[in-house]
Amino acid sequence: MSSKKPHYLPLYEQIKSKLIARIASGEWPTDAVLPSEWDLADEFGVSQGTVRKAVSELTALGWLYRQQGRGTFVAPGESEWGRAHLVSPGQFAELPDVPRPELLAVSRMTAPDDVAQALGGRRGMPLHHLRLLWRVRGEAVALDDVLLPVERFAELDARRVRLAGGGVYVLLERQYAVRVRATGWQFRAVRCGREEAVLLGVEPDEELLSVVRLGVTVDGEVVEWRQRLVRSRHWAWQFDLKR
Repeated sequence: MSSKKPHYLPLYEQIKSKLIARIASGEWPTDAVLPSEWDLADEFGVSQGTVRKAVSELTALGWLYRQQGRGTFVAPGESEWGRAHLVSPGQFAELPDVPRPELLAVSRMTAPDDVAQALGGRRGMPLHHLRLLWRVRGEAVALDDVLLPVERFAELDARRVRLAGGGVYVLLERQYAVRVRATGWQFRAVRCGREEAVLLGVEPDEELLSVVRLGVTVDGEVVEWRQRLVRSRHWAWQFDLKR
């Protein structure tokens, strides 16, 4: 006889999963107002208290936000640029353009030791490797190498990324119900390699801004390692520190 106990998920956790699925699928888009707690309780056949606990936790985790007297709304997911923008050097009031991603390749690789450690995984763990080129008004401005654990994101492939518009965070939310925020930013100047120079349209050995960071879920799990190479000769990296 098996000694394993059956897995039981509390009712409010089940409701949380159902609400997240609706947000991730796009049924409830950003800034959409949720049905009332009473209506959700009636729909799911649970108490209002159970719905309230689920909604409160999703609000604390950043999936939802509340406005006094108006209701509960779907919170926006974080941009893959976080609170950063590319602007002309010295132009602090310039309205930034939104970079658009172009998926170049999806492959698999073995994690280098430092990446495995950063992701909290074992040495040599398998990773998805996504390469993205970012453009502003058609001009290449940045190149991303994104590493994601295969065990965490099974069945990820180029088709799924393209269906999500080329964006990694949109893909993770829609396909895996995972929201990611960027953390642990590290900046340094690097020399451009030959392959990167061709993709970015710059001279080999030109100095680029390297930005390495991690992506964590709303409950603190590290699920992404990313390096972004930014053309810094004609662009400045500007942070908006206001929350």
